[in-house]
Amino acid sequence: MHVTRSMKNFNDVATIAIPHIGKIKSKSHSFPERVSLRTLINDRDPVTILLGYNGNLKEEFRGFVKRRGRGMPMVIECEGHIQQQRLDVSINKYYKNTTAKQLLLETCEGTDISVICPVDFPLSGARMVHADGVRILEWIKEASGGALTIFFIKPDVLWCGLTYTAYAADSTANVYNLPTVNYRLGWNCVKDNGLKERVQSEPVQVILNGKLATGNVVMTKSKNEAAVRKLKWLLNHVPDEVTMGKFAQENEWRMNYTGAEGYVNGFLVPYALPGYDAYVSDTDDKDLNGVYLVEQTDVTFGVKGAKRKVKIGPLVGFDK
Repeated sequence: MHVTRSMKNFNDVATIAIPHIGKIKSKSHSFPERVSLRTLINDRDPVTILLGYNGNLKEEFRGFVKRRGRGMPMVIECEGHIQQQRLDVSINKYYKNTTAKQLLLETCEGTDISVICPVDFPLSGARMVHADGVRILEWIKEASGGALTIFFIKPDVLWCGLTYTAYAADSTANVYNLPTVNYRLGWNCVKDNGLKERVQSEPVQVILNGKLATGNVVMTKSKNEAAVRKLKWLLNHVPDEVTMGKFAQENEWRMNYTGAEGYVNGFLVPYALPGYDAYVSDTDDKDLNGVYLVEQTDVTFGVKGAKRKVKIGPLVGFDK
């Protein structure tokens, strides 16, 4: 079994391998009857995966069957609640003026999904032609120049906002209101981990140009005026200069971030998911010590045991 959840992907995914043939005992048969398990599992069936130790089980995945293999063992591919966005949503509408939250709420109508958007962001000129929910989520990210983070903070809850802007501040408050876990290298995770030092040799300044609803063309810049590299692009769906400036700064922080990045290889405990904070410590490299955002988790379970591979993101207060 393998489960991947990420802040950089709308979809939680899981694969489960089970025997192709099973035996069912019923009152009408003297002996257990052989059946193909594939005939008992249907596309869109709900799936929940719980893992843990000594009966203390935690939810690693909740979603639906996407497809079933025909081999032996039978591999069942599952996807999260994005399946409802993909299959149950079709919007044919033009939004002259809207917001990211409004678009997300409309994609969630008729589904089990709710939305958290701590700060709403105005958008304009959104033309949807029989667009499913996935296409609309992609449009929102594209309209922000890739600045907005959109992910399932819970299996049925979409979160939308700016990540690096929140973590740049010198604060230990978790913007996602989720727990903090502790990883001590060589103690509750392997010493030879996948962490590397990211060094930005050529810092950039982000310059965004756009045309407002009034017809005026505006230009916004991120803070790093001293950067030699200037990255320029157009954002024509952002209706005000203030919002455009926030998107420019988010992209600059994301591209100029320096510090540790990569993976910590641990076990099922401590339990961590994307959006958690992780305090990482190393007795041999104290410069590494700090609180980092958990961006992605990969959980595997099989005959060799269970592991949780955690990808860390920005350090809290990296721009202090």
